[in-house]
Amino acid sequence: MSDGSKKVLEKKAHGEFEFTAYGEFLSYFHAHIDIFKKLLKARKMEPGKVEEVAKQIKSYMTGNIKKTDQFFEHLPQFATMLGVPQNEVSAYLNTNFIEVLNKVQEKLKAQELDKLENAPAPSFSSVAEEIIERLQVSHPKDFVFAQKGILIVLENPLTGEIIEPKGLMAESAKAALAMPASADSEKEPVSLTDALAVANAPPAPVVKKQSLIVERDKSILLEIVETFAENLTGELLEVRIGPDPKDNPIPEPSAKNATSTSSEEYEIEDLEFDDSDSSANGSTASNSNTDDDDFSQDIDVDFEEPEPVVAIDPNLERLESFSVKEFMDLVGTITGYQTKADQVGYQNWLRGLSEFEKAVVSLRTQVLKEQKNEPVDWNSLFQMMSSKSDLSRDVLVGIVKKIKNFQIVKLTLDRMIQEFKKGNPEFMQMVKMAWPYIQKAFFEVPNYTQVQTLLKGILSRVTDENHKKDFSKIFTMALNFIQSKYQA
Repeated sequence: MSDGSKKVLEKKAHGEFEFTAYGEFLSYFHAHIDIFKKLLKARKMEPGKVEEVAKQIKSYMTGNIKKTDQFFEHLPQFATMLGVPQNEVSAYLNTNFIEVLNKVQEKLKAQELDKLENAPAPSFSSVAEEIIERLQVSHPKDFVFAQKGILIVLENPLTGEIIEPKGLMAESAKAALAMPASADSEKEPVSLTDALAVANAPPAPVVKKQSLIVERDKSILLEIVETFAENLTGELLEVRIGPDPKDNPIPEPSAKNATSTSSEEYEIEDLEFDDSDSSANGSTASNSNTDDDDFSQDIDVDFEEPEPVVAIDPNLERLESFSVKEFMDLVGTITGYQTKADQVGYQNWLRGLSEFEKAVVSLRTQVLKEQKNEPVDWNSLFQMMSSKSDLSRDVLVGIVKKIKNFQIVKLTLDRMIQEFKKGNPEFMQMVKMAWPYIQKAFFEVPNYTQVQTLLKGILSRVTDENHKKDFSKIFTMALNFIQSKYQA
C-alpha cells in the first residue's frame, strides 16, 4: 500500500508513531477509493464494473492529485467518472468520509508497524548518511555556516536570516557565555546571537561630557588684573570681555522682524499612515505651463499625419493591472473554501470568475506543482488554454510570471509574521496595529522606492528605539529577500 522510498509513519518524541504528510495523503487516497466503491455498490452496479471504475479513478488521482487538500478540487471529475450527480457524490463523501478514513488509517498503521518490526537492519555507506537518515536533518538551501563569536550558526547571506543551534549545543553556548545579569537590563537577550554580540562587544568608550556652550579662553587683561592687582597704579579699570554695550547698542526688534520670527514658529503635524493625494496642485500647475507653451491653436495647418489606431488586447491591459493585492485576495478566498471543505461553494465561486481570473487559479496550481519539482509541460498547457479561451499565449506567459513573483511577496509576508511573533507582547501589539499598513507597503512591489517610503512612514510613528530597530531589521531582510528572488 505504501511506497518503500517514502515514510508513512514517524516516531515522535513521546514514543508514539504518527503519520507523515505522505502517510496522511495515502490514507486519504485509499479512503476516497473505498467510498467510491461503496457508492457504486449502493447503486447496484455489477462488481466487475465497480472495479473497472475504481481502477480508472485511481489512475486519475495518481496522475493529478499530489496533496491532501487537492481532492475536493477534482470532485466534478470524480462525479463524471462515477456517472453520479455531483451533489450526490458530495453528500455521500460528507456522510461517510470520517468513518472510512479511520478504518483505512488503522489498517495502514498496523501494516506499517508490522513492516517496521520485521524490517532488516538498514545499511549505510557512510556515517554522514546514517546521521541524516536517523536524525532526519538536512542542510537548508541557500544557507552557509558562519562564525558568530564562539558560536557556529547557519546564515542566509541574501536575507540575513540566522538559524541558531538547538538543544545541547544551545545550552553549552549559554554556559560558555556565562553572562552576568546587568542591573539596567529588563529582559534576557532575544537570541544566542544577540547574547554573543553583547558578550564579545568591546567596552564602551568613556566619553567626556561636553557642554553645548563653548567655554571661552580667559581674557589676557583679566589674567593681568588677577596676577598684578597690587602693583597696578592709576585709575581703576573695569575689565570687560567683548565690546561695550554703550558703544554698540542693540537695536530693538521692529514690528516687521517680530512678524517674521513668529511666522517661522509652526507646529509639525503628526504623520498619518493613510496616503494623502498631493498630486492635485502639481497637476494644475503642470497643465497651466503646458497651455502656455502650446502654440498649435495659432497654426491652421496640421504638419503631422494622424497616427493609425492600433487595437489593444484587453487581456494584456488586464494583465498589466493585475496586482499583488488582487492575487492575495484570490488566494485568501481559495484558502477559505479549502479550510471549510466547501466544495459546492468553491465550484459556484469559480463559475462566477472571468476567463482571466479562472486562468490565474488554474495556472497557480501548476506553478505550485513546479515549485515541488513536479514536471509541468507549459507549452502544451498554454496551447490548450489559448485554444479554449480568448487568452493569448503572451497573456498566459505573463500570468505565470506574475504568479511566481507574487508568490514570493506572499512567502515574505508569511515569514515576517513568524519573525514578529518572536517579539514581546508590547511589540506584538504594535505589529497588530501596523500590519495593514505593512501589507499595503509590500503590495507596491516592485516599486521599491514607494515601498521604502511607506515603511519609513511606519517607522516614524515608532517611538521606542528598540522596537524601531526590530522593525527596521525585519523590513530590510524582507526587501532583500524579495529583490533577490523577484523577476523583473
